Amino acid sequence: MALERLASSATAADVAAALARSGHAIVERVVPPVVLVGVILVGAILSGAADVRGDDACLVGFELKDVGKIATGTTVPAVASNKKCVFNLGLCVDQRAEGCAPGEVKGRKIRAKGHCGGIGRLSVVPDGTNAVCTSDGGSFAQVVVKTKKKGTKAGQCTLRVTAKTKDKRTDRDTLTLTCSPEPVTCEPLVSDGQGIAGTYQLVSVKGPNLCQTNSTQNRFGPCSTDADCGGVPLSCTTTPFATAGGFGLPFPEGIKTVFTLASEASAPYCNHVACIACGNPGAACAGIPGCGVPPAAPANTCVRNTCCDTPGFTIPTFVVPIAGGLCSRLDQIACGSGVVNTSNPQVGDNEVTKFGDTSDPGPDCRYGTADDPPAKVCTATGEGADVRGKVVRTVGNAAFDPTGIQYRLAVPALSSTWTDSANPCPQGSTFDGGDELLVSQIILNTDYSTAAATAGLVDLNGDGCARAGAGFPMDGPITIGSPPASPQPYDGSAGSVAASAGVALSGSGPLNDIGFVAVLPNGPISRVSPTESCTCTPAAGCPE
Repeated sequence: MALERLASSATAADVAAALARSGHAIVERVVPPVVLVGVILVGAILSGAADVRGDDACLVGFELKDVGKIATGTTVPAVASNKKCVFNLGLCVDQRAEGCAPGEVKGRKIRAKGHCGGIGRLSVVPDGTNAVCTSDGGSFAQVVVKTKKKGTKAGQCTLRVTAKTKDKRTDRDTLTLTCSPEPVTCEPLVSDGQGIAGTYQLVSVKGPNLCQTNSTQNRFGPCSTDADCGGVPLSCTTTPFATAGGFGLPFPEGIKTVFTLASEASAPYCNHVACIACGNPGAACAGIPGCGVPPAAPANTCVRNTCCDTPGFTIPTFVVPIAGGLCSRLDQIACGSGVVNTSNPQVGDNEVTKFGDTSDPGPDCRYGTADDPPAKVCTATGEGADVRGKVVRTVGNAAFDPTGIQYRLAVPALSSTWTDSANPCPQGSTFDGGDELLVSQIILNTDYSTAAATAGLVDLNGDGCARAGAGFPMDGPITIGSPPASPQPYDGSAGSVAASAGVALSGSGPLNDIGFVAVLPNGPISRVSPTESCTCTPAAGCPE
């Protein structure tokens, strides 16, 4: 898929309802744009995004070939070929969804209406209360939208479909199609004439001073002194940096991210799939020998003692400036994945949003089902002592990203912090056990995006407990927008700035449930030779 929504089993309605309960602004239908040339669709829209209008929202809806179901009210932008765009569309009736009962739809055939070319062929035949889609028969209607002013202006068409059941329920859905005349080309990552497929490297560099998470004003804005950030001590921080629970962690320079693009994605969407190698994820962690050697169980209160033996993401050990200087490191624990989008003009949609809840949803990772465990008290020793919970991850904000080479790269990692026998932490230190004390060890899913990153702790299941711990601090949400997040120029004359925000359910003090953010300036992308072989299939699971 060209652009995707990656999430757990939570629906968009989970997030919308939870935000409403917590007093946050509700953003409905977070849908990335679609790009297509001629009759071939190469973008993606949120698959299965929930329509939050009521209990009847599953009676009828639109579907897009190679993508899936589309939320009502969605606008699908596309790029024309020969002054027109062709959308392969279908209809679905009686789709299963939480809080929505199917019904016996009236009529032998349900048809969509609108003033688009080919709209007469857009229909579906109901089958009692069974779930049916046009795609079940492998046939889609080719709906045509033409540009205007001899191909110099965008064209638009709105489709409508209505279904009524024999028990007098109604569902009305709309879909707007737009056709832009802009041509799109795929730019290379490096101007060396070797094409786009290959292995590349990002290396972090010293960036501008920014106000960090605990700032009372100008958060993530440029600063010269703490006064620019509201006067909070140490809030004006040189990038790269991370914060956990609002506490600043100065990152070292030289953080490396090596990724492989096995093949070039075609124009116009130019969304090249990236793989970050791991090697053997069951190998002993070289940087934390005090955690023990597998297959033995982790020692010295460690959460785990296995890491990738040839990680594509590496970060030098760094100092945490508390208690005289703690040591901290981040180790990759599984292969990483993502995309690099080189479309010009830019038609990618790579913002990453995460909302988490500390409450355990049970093995099915869904709230409100039979396997939900009994609720715990919303304290550090109750919900905060549990590593089980739920994090909903969404990609895109329904708008094209700023111009340039955009990327988002996700890396599962293990964060370890300890008191070292040599204090403050010397370069290259490892956690060795013995007289060294492990302070914390937390599993993180880091998503670095050059578009933007948002995260928050939200009561997704209505039990009144979203967080039992430090938070960001508190619940957030926290957004690192653009700027400081920024893509690399197409010509490679400068680097990029990637942002990350997420939720970690550590299960232990002093932070327990925490929010973390990071800002990572990188130099220009460089090619690594020879090209590495790399495959990665992210493992689905809970909490994220």
